[in-house]
Amino acid sequence: MSKNFFSFEQLNGDYPELCENIRCGMPTAVFGISQPHKYLIASMIDAPIVYITADAVASRKAAENIATLSGKKVELLSAKDEVLLYRKALSKDAYFRRLNGIHALQTGGPVVVAEIDALLQLFPKKLPVLEFVEGEEMDFFSLPERLVKMGYARVSEVETKGSFALRGDILDIYPINCENPARIDFFGDTVEHIKPYDIVTGNRLRLVKSLLVLSATDVVLEQGEETHLKAALASGLKGFSDVAAYDRATAIADELTSALETGTADGYLLPLMQNTTDIFGVLPEGCVFVFDEGKPLFDKLHAIYKEHEERYTRLAEGGEAFPFAKAQLIGQDYFMRGLDKVGKVALQ
Repeated sequence: MSKNFFSFEQLNGDYPELCENIRCGMPTAVFGISQPHKYLIASMIDAPIVYITADAVASRKAAENIATLSGKKVELLSAKDEVLLYRKALSKDAYFRRLNGIHALQTGGPVVVAEIDALLQLFPKKLPVLEFVEGEEMDFFSLPERLVKMGYARVSEVETKGSFALRGDILDIYPINCENPARIDFFGDTVEHIKPYDIVTGNRLRLVKSLLVLSATDVVLEQGEETHLKAALASGLKGFSDVAAYDRATAIADELTSALETGTADGYLLPLMQNTTDIFGVLPEGCVFVFDEGKPLFDKLHAIYKEHEERYTRLAEGGEAFPFAKAQLIGQDYFMRGLDKVGKVALQ
């Protein structure tokens, strides 16, 4: 990518003062500017930024424009489309974008663009990765188990992101952070060759020396954590007095418990898990929040919490939501207090 052609110093006027305010962590507002102008300002900030929009469409537009103007790598942090229901129909594309965004935050990526909903949902403290390096060793025998725990589905033929296939000493895998899958040849435990290939044509692409595989799930079960989670589910059942609601909650608890006994866990349990944190637990040092239109964003924020509260109440009455499910969103007051601890720029 090309470097940013613009800087605050080059543009003169009030820009150097704006730059200094941002560097000092001073809350700053810029009024009466066009949308392209907002993207330009965001592209010039010399610190990791989270550019916050009201919805997914605005996020995609902002990401494209900031990447073009800055030459920086920009990741999207999407919101999960459901957090209160068990066995939900998640959009895998949005979920994988979220995981890429989380990884960018945890590794100091320069720009993450997020819809406001995405910041309120829970995050993993650490997101597992596997790195295959040509000539280095990787325990081939344990690979299937490790990949399944990282959310990858074992299939006979790789066709979609988040899947892998094993044939003899060959691993085909489609990492969620790559545009194409790769074939990895092993000799025993040694990585011999890493061969990306076109997912549509199957044509081999240029060989690479290494391949980073990002986790396809934000759920990381710590060793021995199953006992605590099972106890929490059993305790949660006591809160359902209605017979039908109790029966539904029991069915959910039984499924979750069965999964825990196989060493896997569902995102439904994130509020209870040791590896869970919030947006403020994954921000890189010196991160700046850039708000695209402050008032609409905070109106949306209040609406999100209102809807979450109402949905939780309805679902809990039917046995679909355990008491801990309400904590799938961090508290509104907590979020607002957390904003006081990060640099902020409002573009109006």
